[in-house]
Amino acid sequence: MSTKHLVYVALFAALIAVGAQIRLPIGPVPVTFQVPMALLAGLLLGPRLGALSTIVYLLMGLVGLPVFAGGGGIATVFSPTFGFIVGLIPAAFFAGLGTAYGTQLLGSIGFTLLALISVFLLGFLYFIFIMNIVLGTPMDAAEAFKVAVLPFILKDIVVAVLTSLFARTLHARGLNLASN
Repeated sequence: MSTKHLVYVALFAALIAVGAQIRLPIGPVPVTFQVPMALLAGLLLGPRLGALSTIVYLLMGLVGLPVFAGGGGIATVFSPTFGFIVGLIPAAFFAGLGTAYGTQLLGSIGFTLLALISVFLLGFLYFIFIMNIVLGTPMDAAEAFKVAVLPFILKDIVVAVLTSLFARTLHARGLNLASN
C-alpha cells in the first residue's frame, strides 16, 4: 500500500468522523452523515481501501476519540446504535465493488443500496441484542424496526443514490482515488 493510499484512508476516516458530527437527533438512532461518507469512501477508494477507512474510523472511536455521533470510547460498544457503525465497514466494501468492477450507473446504485442493507441489517440486529440482552429493555423485532430502521429507510435510499451519482460525476471528471 502506497503512502498516497494511506493518506486517502486517513482522509476518509476523518470525513466519516466529521459526518458523524453533523446530526439530527431523532429518537435513539440519530440521523448523521456517517453513511454517505462511508459510501463515498468505498465509491472513491474502492472496496479494500474504503473498508479500511471505516475500520480506521471505528478504531479511532473505540480508543476514545469523540468521532462517533454519541462521543467515543470502548463503552460505545454497549450503545444500541453501535451496530450501525460496524455496518459501515461492509457498506464501504460493497459500495466500492460498484466502482471496482466498473459497473454502469444502475449497477453502482445497486451496490450502494446493497451497502445500505448491510448497515441496516447489522445495526438492526445489534440494536435488538443490546436493547434486550444488555440493557434489559424488552423490544421485539417489529418495535425495534419501527424505532431503529423505518424512520431512516427513505432518507438513506435517497442519500445512497445521490452519493452514487456524486461519485460517478467525480469519476467522470477524472477523480479516481482507487487507481492513484
